[in-house]
Amino acid sequence: STAPVNYPGLASYPQKALARTQADGGGAVMAIFIKGGLKAAGKFLSELKVFGLAVSLGAVESLACSPAIMTHAGVPVEAREKIGLTDSLIRLSIGIEDANDLIADLDQALAKVQAEM
Repeated sequence: STAPVNYPGLASYPQKALARTQADGGGAVMAIFIKGGLKAAGKFLSELKVFGLAVSLGAVESLACSPAIMTHAGVPVEAREKIGLTDSLIRLSIGIEDANDLIADLDQALAKVQAEM
């Protein structure tokens, strides 16, 4: 399962007022935190079928990235955690695929993580 979801379109977003002054909507990028740390995050990414894996999140297709495994793998854990790049962080960029397909993909990947952990 996930811990917090970081998305400017949510009422729970800590900087929602600021986000409203800068954009009309929440955008297409969000951060989720997978319970279970690096192993669970890696499992989650490996189980995604619709989302692609990428270090750059700017495309029309839906993409997922784990900074701890991908973009910041060479950065010491303490340095990553200091700037909020925890082992459980997954960044998602939502593309043009059908929303139901994306939700189903996230659900099935999370279910497989839960079954293994």
